[in-house]
Amino acid sequence: MTFLNGMAAAALGLLMLGGAQAQTRVITLGTQGGPFPSPTRAQPASALVVKDRVYLIDAGNGVSQQLVKAGLDHRRVGQIFITHNHDDHNADWGTLMGQQWATGRRQPTHVHGPAGTEAMLQGFLAYFKPNARIRMADSKGMAPPDQLFMAHDYAGNGEVYRDDLITVTAVENCHFGKEGAGASGLDHSYSLRFQTPDKVIVFSGDTGNCAPVQALSKGADLMIHEVIDLDLIEKAMLAQLPAALAQGFMRHMRDEHTTAEDVGRLAKAAGVKQLVFNHVIPGKDEPDSVYLEPARQHFDGPITVARDLMSF
Repeated sequence: MTFLNGMAAAALGLLMLGGAQAQTRVITLGTQGGPFPSPTRAQPASALVVKDRVYLIDAGNGVSQQLVKAGLDHRRVGQIFITHNHDDHNADWGTLMGQQWATGRRQPTHVHGPAGTEAMLQGFLAYFKPNARIRMADSKGMAPPDQLFMAHDYAGNGEVYRDDLITVTAVENCHFGKEGAGASGLDHSYSLRFQTPDKVIVFSGDTGNCAPVQALSKGADLMIHEVIDLDLIEKAMLAQLPAALAQGFMRHMRDEHTTAEDVGRLAKAAGVKQLVFNHVIPGKDEPDSVYLEPARQHFDGPITVARDLMSF
């Protein structure tokens, strides 16, 4: 695990990409859990780099800047995978596409996500239309965005994408339960398994403690899993919100997110080789030990509490 920053990140990225051709790495671009902006953590996003290709998993606010900070050219992202349609995970995939288009990318960029992703693209194209009209008037020959921005809804569990380097499998997890957002049946949240030439990497997305995620993670080289400390987040909510509202949020936090102890149990049962905590809640100034000690009661492999721009 290394930290990446600025020019050093760019140099390291070039060296790594020019070295062992089968090398796979994950960069945690944004590690904050939840939609509140943070001065120390960006919104959820991770880059999967396989050979010379960059794949993006989730696209919270500011993801383009985080890619640049990691030494990655934002125009190289051709495939984006969204775990679920909470705005801390999907806010900026459209903005990233628009910035790619405005700065020279001329190949299609595809976003893959839960039901509603294709409809969101149509909304973004409408939002982007005035800007596109102005830029195309100034720069003749640019292809219209609707020819280059592509969206695909997951059909459900199973393989959702394959190319010559990766295979992506999605499984619906336990983030939208029978209460709240899950009651309508309209919205779905997925965990994603990436098979690369040399690694198996699982991204839990947001989820409660969940048997399907354990099955998806079996034998993974690296599991990137969300984590929450319930006592700390309850104290924070009670300090900031009316008690009734805070208690409503706490049902969601207890039932539809995962504690460090439960992630440790899952990692052990699945035979995971390395565990990385991401989407950290509350993710403020609490020490890493808040998450490491409960997880280590059950999982004896390497564990890291991710910060932005770490590379694994």
